[in-house]
Amino acid sequence: MRKQPSLKTIKMLFAASGGACAFPGCATRLAYPESGVMLGEVCHIRAASAGGPRHDPNHEDTTQSETDNLVILCATHHSLVDQDPNTYTAEALHLMKRNHEARVAAAMDDAVMGIDDQQAVSLARQVAVESVDFAIVVALQKELDALKHYFPELEHVKASPSSTRSYYRGVVGTALGGEYRVVATLLPTIGNLEAAHATADLIRDWSPRFVIVNGIAGGLSPGNQDLGDIVVSDSVIYYEPGKVRDNGVEQRYRQFQSDRTLIGGMLNLSNSEWRHRLPARPDGKVSTEAIPRIHVGPIASGEKVIAAAEEAGRLRASQPNLIAVEMESAGVASAAFSALKKVGFLTIRAICDFTDSKKSDNWQTYAASAAAACLKAFLGSRPVATSEGGWPCITAAAASVEFDKGPLEHRKRLFDHLCSALDHEEFKNFCFLIGVDFDELPGDRKSARVRELILRFERRGQLGVLESAAAGPGSNDGA
Repeated sequence: MRKQPSLKTIKMLFAASGGACAFPGCATRLAYPESGVMLGEVCHIRAASAGGPRHDPNHEDTTQSETDNLVILCATHHSLVDQDPNTYTAEALHLMKRNHEARVAAAMDDAVMGIDDQQAVSLARQVAVESVDFAIVVALQKELDALKHYFPELEHVKASPSSTRSYYRGVVGTALGGEYRVVATLLPTIGNLEAAHATADLIRDWSPRFVIVNGIAGGLSPGNQDLGDIVVSDSVIYYEPGKVRDNGVEQRYRQFQSDRTLIGGMLNLSNSEWRHRLPARPDGKVSTEAIPRIHVGPIASGEKVIAAAEEAGRLRASQPNLIAVEMESAGVASAAFSALKKVGFLTIRAICDFTDSKKSDNWQTYAASAAAACLKAFLGSRPVATSEGGWPCITAAAASVEFDKGPLEHRKRLFDHLCSALDHEEFKNFCFLIGVDFDELPGDRKSARVRELILRFERRGQLGVLESAAAGPGSNDGA
């Protein structure tokens, strides 16, 4: 069976061609949006089947419909090059394609501001129907309680029977217009290992543009910091790795850089109203326009609850600029940096103690509230562009009804249908149409990717949505 170019490939080809025929000197306009007429045609440089123009049996079939073997031509020149393959050889068409696309790229560079690959990924996520702008990770129940108080938009989403993860999701407005899609999760236990696992699942389930750690932390500079102050990471330093030698342990810290855009947003946060919405301070003082203060700098992250001034002093001696210490950010950052598509990262916490023998829980609730309130003000300041389009609201009740219909039956029916009705390329196109990146579905076989797609929608409580989308492809087979 002849392999057809994917929809994504066709879109990339027409974009690279600038909507113009690649044949030298051709001035034919290929697209007429006002009438919906398309005159452009996709021409194979090397024919996909034996007997076709410029067919090369040594050329792998799997590359026949890739962009490097395709060129956009008008109907006249498509017919011309196929009728005279001796003149219009594969090499000649490759040169024609490269020259034309280079001219288009140069013209576009002069006309519009270019963006790098990371910016392109971010823009693509802004228009994806199911992408999330911000994912928030908290480690303690009191941190989640504070988050839910300042983000009443967040509603619990029932996890699927096959998943141990539970999420809260909602749409959060900004003061400058537009809305962010936000998802939050509570870690089952504290620590970087659990944080890394949970964040990897969160990224796979929701594909966020940014992930933020929120909650409480231990301060390291009691002379320059107050309890309740906000600490924001410009980087996170994982201080546990080291090499054991005869004369002691050689520290080999690992450092994760926070997202530059988010740091800039925090440095320029002018909204101080959030401070007046905080609960009473345990010390009886009143919050003001400048209290709690915001500190930006490196945050240490490890596996220890530090309650000894000596250990805190050792950390400061090796990293003098440290502003706080905690136990989850390194794991979250590691998962974010390891994702197939890089996810921006930031930590916003509040100081609840100073990592010494006086450590207590007295300030934890207030600090959790301060961190959540500051985060709400930060998102309200619109630090990055908002996503486009709507986001279907799925409540816990709606999700429960969906699963009550019988998830096992839904999964089996969907799995059998998608595996039998769609070939590999059709399944890739189907994923594109429903807003799922095919390359992010793990597995070497189509069946494994189908399984992961079903589980992904089930985790979101949208098994019925996937069933409706799948009702079209292959539904007329055998009719």
